[in-house]
Amino acid sequence: MSTTINTDPVFTKNGVFNTGKTITAQNIAKDGTGTVVTVFDPQRAASSLTSSQITATFSSVEPHGFSNGEEILITGVTESGYNGIKTITVTGPKSFTYTVASGLSTPATGTPVADPINGQRITKVVFQPIGACVASAGRIFLNNGQSNSTPGNNTYLKDVSLPLLAAVSEVISMPQTEVILDIVVPPFHKLNVTLGTTVATAYSVYAVAGSY
Repeated sequence: MSTTINTDPVFTKNGVFNTGKTITAQNIAKDGTGTVVTVFDPQRAASSLTSSQITATFSSVEPHGFSNGEEILITGVTESGYNGIKTITVTGPKSFTYTVASGLSTPATGTPVADPINGQRITKVVFQPIGACVASAGRIFLNNGQSNSTPGNNTYLKDVSLPLLAAVSEVISMPQTEVILDIVVPPFHKLNVTLGTTVATAYSVYAVAGSY
C-alpha cells in the first residue's frame, strides 16, 4: 500500500516548529559530529533585504515565525546600517520590517540573516516513521550555532529507542516516538538529531515549541 505523511508541519510559537526534515542515515558518533539533521534552527536567511527611506524590509527564504515587536539580530549585511538588534514589525509569514537610517543602498548585499535574541522553549522532539523500518536509536544534540564537526560545539541531550515497525497496512498504525525535552534553547543554538542505524524508510523528525 502507499501512504502519505505530513513531513512539513506548520510553525507557530505555541505549536510545531516547521522543519519538514526526514532522516535515514546512520551516525554512531556520540558527540554530535558527522551526519546530522537539524530539527530546530531559529536563524532565517534573507531572500531579499531592501529599504525605502527609514524602513527596511527583510524577506526570508523560509517562514520566520517571529512575533510582532520581537527583537531580532540582523547580521551579514555588507552595508552596516542594516545590521544590529532591531525591533521588528511582522508583515507576513516570510517578511518583516524594521527602522534604519535613511539613504542606505538598496537592495542590501552580503549574506543577511536574522536571529531572535531570546531563547525558544522546546517541549519535545517527535520521531514519526513514514513506513516500515528497522529498530534504531534516535539521539538529540544541542549545537551552539557553530560547525557540528567540532565536538565541543555539541551537547548530548537525550536518546530514545525507536521500535521495529515491521509492516504498514490499513490496520497497523505507525506510532510516533516522543522525546520530552522541556528546555529553553539559548539564542543562536540549534537542535540536531541522528539515528543509530540506517533505516530504509525515513523518519520525519520535528521539534514542538512550548507556549510562551
